[in-house]
Amino acid sequence: MLIVETILKPDRFGGIGLFSAILLPKDTLVWIHNPIVDIAVTPEQYETLPPTFQALLDKHAYPRDYDIDDGVVEYNADNARFMNHSCQPNTYQDDDCRIFTARDVQPGEELTCDYLFFDPKCDLSWVKELSPNVGAGRANSQRN
Repeated sequence: MLIVETILKPDRFGGIGLFSAILLPKDTLVWIHNPIVDIAVTPEQYETLPPTFQALLDKHAYPRDYDIDDGVVEYNADNARFMNHSCQPNTYQDDDCRIFTARDVQPGEELTCDYLFFDPKCDLSWVKELSPNVGAGRANSQRN
């Protein structure tokens, strides 16, 4: 669940992105898990859903816990689902699954994360960035 003020608007690639509405200093807590907002969907539940909602999950959900690989996906019912991937994200996730800013984020700047951090099997063949994945990862690598 997002806990900072954000807005949705077009990103630089023509999609929709999540942008900060305010200045977020480095290490600002941006997102915490809330089971009311961040919905876990089992494979059995997925199969009972209409194709339109399955397509929504296919686009916006991610593995709840890739270490367990039980097929359960998590769907953010708030605008956190619009946080886009970046090879040089301005957020990081700690070992408690909280998301923080990796540096100061200016008002109007897009909030980005590294999809591979929470979904190592994610297909990023569509990524238009040419930059290497610099500075992404767990809190330890961000604070060095």
